[in-house]
Amino acid sequence: MTVERFEAERSRLRSLAYRIVGTPDDADDVVQDTWLRFSAADIGSIANLPAWLTTVATRLAIDRLRSSSRRREEYVGPWLSDPLDIEPSPDPGPDENALLVESISLGFMAVLERVSPLERAVFVLHDVFAYPLAEVADIIERSPAATRQLAKRARDHVEEGRPRFDPNPADIEALTELMLGAALNGDVETLKSFLASDVVHISDGGPKHRAARAPIVGPDRVARFFLNLAKRWEPGMEAHVVRANGQHAMYMTNNGEPYMLMVTNWFEGKVAASHAVRNPDKLAAFHRGWSATG
Repeated sequence: MTVERFEAERSRLRSLAYRIVGTPDDADDVVQDTWLRFSAADIGSIANLPAWLTTVATRLAIDRLRSSSRRREEYVGPWLSDPLDIEPSPDPGPDENALLVESISLGFMAVLERVSPLERAVFVLHDVFAYPLAEVADIIERSPAATRQLAKRARDHVEEGRPRFDPNPADIEALTELMLGAALNGDVETLKSFLASDVVHISDGGPKHRAARAPIVGPDRVARFFLNLAKRWEPGMEAHVVRANGQHAMYMTNNGEPYMLMVTNWFEGKVAASHAVRNPDKLAAFHRGWSATG
């Protein structure tokens, strides 16, 4: 019975933890540690199980994010979250919080990296999962006034860098194929026509692979960067249309091994931003999930 009660909450806890810590492996560790604490607790004394589990998982996620902050500061080049092959939270439905869907995107997760671990947890709990601030204050062990300040600071940072994209544009696959064709054909002018005037591309190659060490801005520079990527195409490489972090994405493999995952944010028929994960360590969890369902 104890196992069944916890398993009923697992998906929600993992969804919450991933948005705070930014990697599926860390999220899984948070959920596992939450289970260990739950299995050792006096179950009869827990009046509200979901609230108890949320509190434990959030505090563990904050501690884990704090411990990894220095590694991320020293990371080579831009840092993007490890992608997911599926959205771990339940479908929120048309009348529920739309931010629950948006907040899983790689672009949004990158914005969350700009706030402190405590601010990030408050934003995820309050703005994404719609917990009342009074409950959030109890979870993070801060006063209501301090929690309101944390929520405001986090919201200001997020709104400043919030990515623009249409969640489900009807013609995204056709547009992506046309853009990919232009890149493979070396047609820079056609490629530029698909890019917004303020388009930004961010690559995460980490220490093992060459990637742009800073964001690339503007249609001309981004188009030429895409052309250079296309020139590196070699025998054994394949492109797959996938879903990653709730978005349409292109996943490239080389002889069956992870090569790169690219997510593009389409807004009003043009690419407003793109995010590419090249670091093989960050693609490992995605590749396992994709391979299992492929």
